[in-house]
Amino acid sequence: MSVQNIISIALICFGYIIMALAAVGVLRFPDFFTRLHASGVGETFGALMMTVGIMVYTGGTLISVKVFIIFFLLLLTNPLGTNLIMLTSIHAKNYQDYNYKRHIGVDDNSVEEEKGGR
Repeated sequence: MSVQNIISIALICFGYIIMALAAVGVLRFPDFFTRLHASGVGETFGALMMTVGIMVYTGGTLISVKVFIIFFLLLLTNPLGTNLIMLTSIHAKNYQDYNYKRHIGVDDNSVEEEKGGR
């Protein structure tokens, strides 16, 4: 077994472990936003490690160029998709009066005082 194979297997296994830990995080974390963070970061980093492992395994061939294109697309689309899902959820549910705070431009303490809170 060559050094190239050992490095590629290690990277692919490392990516798999990260994705498995992200799946555990999705099951264990308490609310939507922390689950979304776990899945977004875990999937992005795990998939990137796997694609780097495949690039190392294939060497300097045309397949490596194609895998690099996949690597680049994953790097762009996964965080963007996670961010859009998060923003849509915030605007749809008015999470912790986010839309109200953004509209009046104040911090948390003055919102509570204005609503008659403590």
